[in-house]
Amino acid sequence: MNTFLTDLVTLNRVILANAAQQFPGVAKPQLRALRALPTDLTAAVSTEIVSGEIRYQITTAKKETGWIMTLDFDLNQAVSTLPDVVLSFSTFGDETEMRFQQVETKPSGGNKYQARLLLSLPSERDALLRALDSYDSQTTLVVALKTHDGMLNTVTVPTVFYFSQTYYPYIYQGLLPPPPVLQLKLLNIPFNAHSDHYFQDYVHQEYLFYLPDRFALATDAANDDKPMLSISFSAPEHATSLDQINVTFDYFILPQVNQARIANAKTVFHDEYEQPRGQLFPLANAHALTLRLSLPAGMTEEKNALIDLQSGIVDAFTLPSSQFGQIWDALFDTAQQSLLLKGFLKVELVGFDPENIPVQLALNAKYKNSPRAFIKQSAPVDITKTLEFRSDKDAFDPYGPKPISRILISVGGKTIELDKDHTSQKVDVKVSVLEQILNPSSKLVYHYDMQIYYVSGSRKDLPDQQTTFEVIYVP
Repeated sequence: MNTFLTDLVTLNRVILANAAQQFPGVAKPQLRALRALPTDLTAAVSTEIVSGEIRYQITTAKKETGWIMTLDFDLNQAVSTLPDVVLSFSTFGDETEMRFQQVETKPSGGNKYQARLLLSLPSERDALLRALDSYDSQTTLVVALKTHDGMLNTVTVPTVFYFSQTYYPYIYQGLLPPPPVLQLKLLNIPFNAHSDHYFQDYVHQEYLFYLPDRFALATDAANDDKPMLSISFSAPEHATSLDQINVTFDYFILPQVNQARIANAKTVFHDEYEQPRGQLFPLANAHALTLRLSLPAGMTEEKNALIDLQSGIVDAFTLPSSQFGQIWDALFDTAQQSLLLKGFLKVELVGFDPENIPVQLALNAKYKNSPRAFIKQSAPVDITKTLEFRSDKDAFDPYGPKPISRILISVGGKTIELDKDHTSQKVDVKVSVLEQILNPSSKLVYHYDMQIYYVSGSRKDLPDQQTTFEVIYVP
C-alpha cells in the first residue's frame, strides 16, 4: 500500500489546505439557525487504527427505512448536557443543514460521543453524498449546546469535512450508488493567447465547471513544507546482487489552479455568456481518468494510481535500483527538453474529446543532496554475499617461529574457525547496500573481528577489520 494512504488524517489535512488555496472562490455556507458563543470548547472527529492505517471513525449503512451515518467525536472538556451535531453544506449555492437525530456518550467515557444521522429520502442520501465528496460543498461540522432559554448555540468553530470516495471508500459503503453524472456542454474561453475548456451545466446553466491547470507534488505545511515523496527499497529474501534490488517511489500530487485564469473565465461567463449570477466550480467527476508518466522504459500508464480531480493523485512506481540515480536527477531537471517524470492525466467526459492535464514530479534544488530525507525503510536493504577466509597451512606448523593453534573470525553475526585441518572456510553474510545504491561509486565494505590463538597460549585480538575483497587471506 502507498505510504501516504497509511496516514489518512495527514492526507486529508493536506488535501484541505490545498483546496483552500486552489478553490478560494468557493463560498462558505453561513449557519442560519445557530449563533456562536464565546468559548474555548472544541470538538474533533475521532480516529482509529485499522490494519495499520489511521482512519476517521465515520461509517454509513443502509437500513430498511433509509440510511444512517455514524460519527464519533471528542470534546476537549466535559459539558453538562448532550451536545447537538449539525452538518451544514452548500449544494450549488443552496444552503442546507442536517441535524444528527441521536447523540449519546460512549461507554469508554472521556468526553467521547457518538452521533447518528438518519436519512429516509433518496434525495437526502444524494445530498449527503455530494456534501462529503465535493470540496465546493464546504461541508462543516458544528457541535452546539442548548442554553437555559432553549436557544441553540454553537460551541465550536465549523470544521470542514471533505472525504474523497477514492481515498475513503469505507465511509461511503452504505450510501452508494453515487449521484448521477452531470449533463454538460463545452465552452471555450480565451486566456493569455490561448483558449481553455470549461463545461457548463446543461440544466443549471449558471454553473460552470473547470479542470486544474496541472498536477504537482504536494507539500506538508505541518512538516516544514516537505514534498510528499517517499522512497523505499526491496529485494528477494536471498538476493545476492544489487541487480535484484528494486526501488519504489511513492508520491502524492495535487491539482494546481491559475486563479487569474478562473477570474477571467468568471468575468467572460458573466458578460459574454449572459450569466450575471454564474458560479464556477472545480469539476469533481469524469467518465474515466488515466495517468500516464514518463519513466526510463517510456511513457507508462499508472494503472494502480488512485485519482481524484479535486483531492489529488496517490501513486507509486517501482524500478530496478540501478535506475535510482537517473530518477533522482530527473526530479531536479527543469529543462524543457527533459521528459522524464513528466506526463499527463487524461480526463474523459462522455461526448467530449479527452482533456490532458500536465503532470510533473519535481523537487526544489535544496533537496538535491538529501535523498535520505525521503527514504522510508521498514527493513534493512540487504544482499547475501559469500566470503571466503583463507590461511596459510605453514602458519600452523608446530616448528614455525610462532605457530598458530587456531583462528576465530566473527563476521555478520557468525563465527568460523580456521586450524591446521581447515585452512579455508566460507560464510554467507548479509550486507547493507543502501550506501552503494545512493553512491554508486562507493564499494561494499566487509567488517570482521579476528582472534589468533598461538600454541604458546598467547592470543592476539584484531577487532573491526575491513576489506573490500570477498576472498580474505589471514595469518
